Amino acid sequence: MVLRSLCVAIVLCASDLWGAAINGYVLNPFTQARIPGIPVAFYVRQDGEILEMLRKETDAEGRFSFAGPFLQSGLHFGLAAFYDDIPYFSSTLEAGAQQQVILEVYEKTDDPSGIRIGTHHLFFALRGNAIECIQLLQIHNTRERTYAGRGDGRERQVTELVLPTGIFNLQSHSGLLHQAGEGRFFDNQPLPPGRSQRSFSFNLDASNFTSPYVHQVIYPTDRLEVFLDPPSTEIKPPFIDLGIVEQHGRQYRKVAMENLQPSQQVAIPLPFAPSLRWSLKWVALAGAFLTGGVALALSRQHPSTDRAHALKRRQHLIEKLARLDDSFADQPADPHYMDQREHLMREAVALTQALDV
Repeated sequence: MVLRSLCVAIVLCASDLWGAAINGYVLNPFTQARIPGIPVAFYVRQDGEILEMLRKETDAEGRFSFAGPFLQSGLHFGLAAFYDDIPYFSSTLEAGAQQQVILEVYEKTDDPSGIRIGTHHLFFALRGNAIECIQLLQIHNTRERTYAGRGDGRERQVTELVLPTGIFNLQSHSGLLHQAGEGRFFDNQPLPPGRSQRSFSFNLDASNFTSPYVHQVIYPTDRLEVFLDPPSTEIKPPFIDLGIVEQHGRQYRKVAMENLQPSQQVAIPLPFAPSLRWSLKWVALAGAFLTGGVALALSRQHPSTDRAHALKRRQHLIEKLARLDDSFADQPADPHYMDQREHLMREAVALTQALDV
């Protein structure tokens, strides 16, 4: 009796030391076929990193099993099945919390006709002299195959994006983005059937980007939602103005469009602050005045000293107006500001008219 109890205790101790086994199988949910002979990897998070602990192949019936002393009850882990060079990941799981794990895999295709965008979110915010842009895409793959695009590995071209020239600090938060030509970028993450999310961000130099942002539609899009900070940005049709909303502690003006088609272009007014808008306006005006002055000067063989002095004086007035507008950007109705501005404008206009004679 004592010997039997000792044997039971040894078995129980060995069971506790060995931990919980993880069992499951790999399945194509559309065909209900189990997939034999494909690798399945076991992952854990350690010190902030994802580490692969084991990798096994499914048996003839598509089954897999992981066991070992590291598999203590309550351990959080993840699995991935690698089918046709595409990884299919499970959600985060807990050892001992489930009897069986089913990993779903699919055949693949390079035909993008089943791809559409449910909602495309664009966030624009002016930060100093840079415009920050964050884009979030809810992508629907309506077919029964994984859309894998072209190529493979890190160079795989899947979800296509068209972005303006001159962007910087481009970062992808859901995969690797790489450029494939002027303004053309691709995400490298395959899109299995159902819904996926992609996100990325970049900056624009506000001083060099005075025109509206042009959003190029690549895939049929059910809804485009744009969030503009500052919320005072003026919005006109065809956008639907949905008012001011708060996101992540910031206020945005939210606008939307629906049922966008491939190749459609949407012009989005950028959220320039008043001070920057005035500065850009006067820089452009100064350029126009200088161009006109140079043309007039070249049309005459002997420009006078008085004319050169007038051109210099007008340039000085334009720069002074820009500084004044910048100083009173938050107080546009200030009487002192309005008086100074009117005086400077009157002199600049008089000089311009005299130069044009």
